Amino acid sequence: MADTPDKNGSQSFRRRVLYPAGVALGVWVLLNILTSHLEWFGNGHVYRIAAAILYPLLGITIVFGSLFVYSIMYARGASLRERIIWSCIVPVAYILKEIWRVSAFFSVGESFYYALAPAPLGLLFSQIGFLCLGEIFWRRRDKKSGKELRIFTAGPVLGLVFWLITLYFMLLWGSLSDTPGSNWFYLYMEGYKALFLR
Repeated sequence: MADTPDKNGSQSFRRRVLYPAGVALGVWVLLNILTSHLEWFGNGHVYRIAAAILYPLLGITIVFGSLFVYSIMYARGASLRERIIWSCIVPVAYILKEIWRVSAFFSVGESFYYALAPAPLGLLFSQIGFLCLGEIFWRRRDKKSGKELRIFTAGPVLGLVFWLITLYFMLLWGSLSDTPGSNWFYLYMEGYKALFLR
């Protein structure tokens, strides 16, 4: 099937959305497999080198992959809705994988509740900030190239404010004598006890 442009002249859905999202997802799956089977690299020096390279790449793919995918989609003419939904495919896939992983030990409800833990929920909220930063970066670049558009609009600015507020509550909220971010974790655990330990 030919990769023909859409009626409005933009690149096809496959090229502007499915290729970037699919490549990001494929890279994440490959890195996941490799880090889960480091024994394939033997032991000793090669094993340590593989671990030192693959684990950071996996983390970067999970945390920052949406920023790269968003940028490629923006450059290829994807709509705002397409960019927001599809650029988060790797973080969402990672969280679903983690829910599946913990389901070996917990009930279905507990496993889905795990997604509200600081790490998975913080990962999702971080994507809001990255997508807003990506939007502002690309608008600024477009404006420099002569396009008439505003760099800062309500959506990205409010998204960044929301991101900073959630960043504070999830990572920093707590007393000076306690671990940063501990208050959110305590709320999470109280919710867990109320829902599942009655």
